[in-house]
Amino acid sequence: MKKLSLSIFIITVLLTSCGGSSNKKRNLDATLFKYASLIRWSNFDAAINYLKPEDEDIKPSGFELERLKQFKVSQYLESPITPGSEEHIILQSVEIQLYNIHTNKTKTIYDHQSWEYDDKLKQWFLTTGIPKL
Repeated sequence: MKKLSLSIFIITVLLTSCGGSSNKKRNLDATLFKYASLIRWSNFDAAINYLKPEDEDIKPSGFELERLKQFKVSQYLESPITPGSEEHIILQSVEIQLYNIHTNKTKTIYDHQSWEYDDKLKQWFLTTGIPKL
């Protein structure tokens, strides 16, 4: 009987730990989808809400945000995510094609993103800033 109880306990612990990882993965998928949607619609003002809150160095200035507004995103191609240096970090590269509304020219940039999971807030945050022109 003790062995059965121990087995049930171990299975419960394993399933619970797998569920937490699954929730983190679903949260990552939802975060990347929402962020990509904001960038695709050139909504850079809303995209800054995905930046890591404590990191003031990656927050764009008002000038940088205004400069971004002269561009419309015409293409957003994501590469598969890869694990980062630590378990709570993932990396993704994105090719973004921008259309300048003033010059009618396109420009392609590569945004190398690093996302970090905050256990306390249960949320993924971008640690590399919004796309650089």
